[in-house]
Amino acid sequence: MSTIDGLELRISRIRAGLRQYELAARVGITQTKLSEIECGRLQPSPELIERIIEAMRDPQSVKAQ
Repeated sequence: MSTIDGLELRISRIRAGLRQYELAARVGITQTKLSEIECGRLQPSPELIERIIEAMRDPQSVKAQ
């Protein structure tokens, strides 16, 4: 089962120069949901984890369908 550490996600997002709302839009989720993931209140699905990783790798990525 895939898991993601919220603090590591937050640090990676900041290093990538992205605000929560920007990453959330790229992934196709709300900023609130991303905040809950970063705070550890919500564990995303493996598919969402993959979308988050891809969105931070590719600055030109678009919202996943």
